[in-house]
Amino acid sequence: MSLLYDVTLRDGNHALRHNLTAEFVADYCAIADASGVWAIEVGHGNGLGASSFLVGKSAHSDFELLSAARGNLGKAKLAVHSIPGFATIKKDLKPALEEGVEVFRVATHVTEASVAEKHIEFLANESAIVHGVLMMSHMIDINGLVEQARLMKKFGASAVILMDSAGYFVPRDVKERVDALKNALEIEVGFHAHNNLGVAVTNATTAVEAGAMIIDGASMGLGAGAGNAQLENIVAVSSRQGYQLSPIADFLEMSRLVEASYPQFLPSTTSSSIQSGLAGVFSGYAPQVKLLSMEMGIEVSILWVEMAKRKLVAGQESMIREIAQDLMNL
Repeated sequence: MSLLYDVTLRDGNHALRHNLTAEFVADYCAIADASGVWAIEVGHGNGLGASSFLVGKSAHSDFELLSAARGNLGKAKLAVHSIPGFATIKKDLKPALEEGVEVFRVATHVTEASVAEKHIEFLANESAIVHGVLMMSHMIDINGLVEQARLMKKFGASAVILMDSAGYFVPRDVKERVDALKNALEIEVGFHAHNNLGVAVTNATTAVEAGAMIIDGASMGLGAGAGNAQLENIVAVSSRQGYQLSPIADFLEMSRLVEASYPQFLPSTTSSSIQSGLAGVFSGYAPQVKLLSMEMGIEVSILWVEMAKRKLVAGQESMIREIAQDLMNL
């Protein structure tokens, strides 16, 4: 039976421009704890230590949000996302352990798993549950993906999570990659979908059927760009397909809380998000792309395509303006 991993309070913070409140975290966790989700990820959209003017300044610190969550969780595990470079062992990982975080995800670009070595080894030695995350996982072939996943296993990760950061995959891609990792590794595989092409829930349930043990989702799909796979719909579709991941009642209550609290921030599939998905560019860049397209009079699709040509990845916000200026000078 696959485990549900709730990213509403981390990836969803992207959609909220990192203005998630400690009060909402507490209210959400009080409901989610009874839902059957295995873990609830909390923090800045880019993870521990990422709050900055470059990628977004948080209204509340990581540890204010984690404290609010910890006080309202008993069954579900408290989890965090961390990207080496944003997060450091001394400043972020050690205090998170002291705060009672139980599941750590250490994330890198799909071709750069070696960057995670020190973070994963430290956490494994501390007996934490540690997962390696390969972001933008469409930007490598399957053989390369397997090699990068093997590195994360070697460092001490107990699972490897494929993150479809750009919402580029269709179900065929998901099955091929989950199958390859399941056949090559003796650790668990997880999958994190984005909805740029409107198939996030289908991709998530395809991953379940392919044997992925950990499936990410967010209530109301709250997440960067076009949003994540909608958690309550993963539960509903799985039930219709003959395997019940969890009863749905609490998931609908979580969904209603998100909808009532942040109606103006709910993600949707737009022409721009579809273009970013087809281009294979991180969907969280949509607000910057929209503003720069309007400011400089550049067609949105042209900007997405140029960003794809330059293989832009998460955390390179400052380069979008440079790319737009280059296009203006052509």
